[in-house]
Amino acid sequence: MLEPTRITLARHAAGYSLVDLARLLQVRESTIRHYESCGAPQRLAPVLAEALDCAPGYFRRPPAQGIEKERIFFRAPRRMGRAQKNACAALGRTGAELYQLITAKYTLPDTEVPDYTGFGAQAASAQLRLDWNLGCGPVPDLLHVLESRGVRVLSAASGPTFSFWEDSQAFIFLAAGDVASQRYQLAHELGHLVLHSALGTDGQAAEYEAEQFAARLLLPAHSLQARISDTLQLPQLLDLQELFGAPARLILGHARECGMLADEPYRWLVQELALERAPGAGLLTSRVFSLVFPSLRGEDRLDAARMADTLGLPARTLHELTFGHAFMVVPGLKDAMVLRAEGHLRALP
Repeated sequence: MLEPTRITLARHAAGYSLVDLARLLQVRESTIRHYESCGAPQRLAPVLAEALDCAPGYFRRPPAQGIEKERIFFRAPRRMGRAQKNACAALGRTGAELYQLITAKYTLPDTEVPDYTGFGAQAASAQLRLDWNLGCGPVPDLLHVLESRGVRVLSAASGPTFSFWEDSQAFIFLAAGDVASQRYQLAHELGHLVLHSALGTDGQAAEYEAEQFAARLLLPAHSLQARISDTLQLPQLLDLQELFGAPARLILGHARECGMLADEPYRWLVQELALERAPGAGLLTSRVFSLVFPSLRGEDRLDAARMADTLGLPARTLHELTFGHAFMVVPGLKDAMVLRAEGHLRALP
């Protein structure tokens, strides 16, 4: 029989309810409930895999549950439906299993994220700069900084950003966007990880604290204050966005809140910024994945195709999770092509 918990996980990952899947397979809802409690016949693996966009081998993996939703930090949780939260919980389990496979063959840093429970956002951001030797200027490549401290960062290209702790390891799933917006999202989730390790934190208050932490981490007061005044013009604002690697709208809001920018120039710049073309999505480079996947070569090693097969994932899903670093076979050509996103081979600090 196919593993029942895996059927539930795959259904959640696909965003389907019991009724949705029953209609798709043209069976009764009670049949799906039976599959998810007692298992399904082996012969149904290809049918379920096609319906739920996974590989047939996924249903033969060991029992597993999605990450407990109560332990996940969601952006705007009140605006997220149950199906979307279930999909994130299932994706979180997939990411954790991917890293289990990687760490079985590679030594990665353990998570070294400090616990600042009880700190205010400003004090926490200042302390983190000291603890992580980030200096007092713009933060360098934040994705690399997080990975060097053992945070497991994966791409949630088609979903929202979220984070959680699992077995003393911190995970962040990063939504698509331009580089400045993604840096802000990473800083926001880091705020949750350092400030809200205790369960039961009020969701709305936690979101506000994480926003404040992200703004103060990416926009250190002394460095920003030296560059902001009421004579600020749009070209200068866009230069600051490039310098600090933070969205221009965040810079404006933070400068106004801290008294660096008066209401009138703030409103004018907001209007001017709205007329600017939105920046295109950038390409973040994961140091972990850019090292791991190019090394997966040779008959005696686990290549990306076998890794996807082991996890029961389509190659496309593995490709997306790893910011495009996993090799991906493009079918339908005379000679199959293997594509991957360009990466940089660098050693972890």
